[in-house]
Amino acid sequence: MVVLGAIIWVIFPLIFVSLNRYFNLPVIIFLPLQILGGLLINVALATVAYLFFLFRIHGKGTPIPTQPTKKVISVGLYRYSRNPMYLCHLVIILGEFLISGQTILLVYLVLLWLGINQMIIWWEEPDLKKRLGKPYLEYLQKVPRWL
Repeated sequence: MVVLGAIIWVIFPLIFVSLNRYFNLPVIIFLPLQILGGLLINVALATVAYLFFLFRIHGKGTPIPTQPTKKVISVGLYRYSRNPMYLCHLVIILGEFLISGQTILLVYLVLLWLGINQMIIWWEEPDLKKRLGKPYLEYLQKVPRWL
């Protein structure tokens, strides 16, 4: 999971920042936005740690596909969104945009959301339906995919 986080939060943003510089795209620097970006990243990282805890305690597994949860997690932030972990990924990228001002990071943010959404629809949700059965189907009816 650390490797995936490094790819999503560091490697790809650096690639997009290089593209921003290469194409001489606008950079928006405004100190209050930079402070907000730092706050968003810290809150999102703390939330990811909290969600790992929920996976371990309530799901009896991890968010890592090789050690998946054995139970539906419907407590904490999972009462409001089926995908708070992915929302944290998006918030971190938004925070990186606010800190760096590299406008192309907004393109990356949208592409990341589209990619995650399709992965959820085509792979993750069908797998969870099969693995977790009726409790997950009931959870789908109660909690929205995003917000």
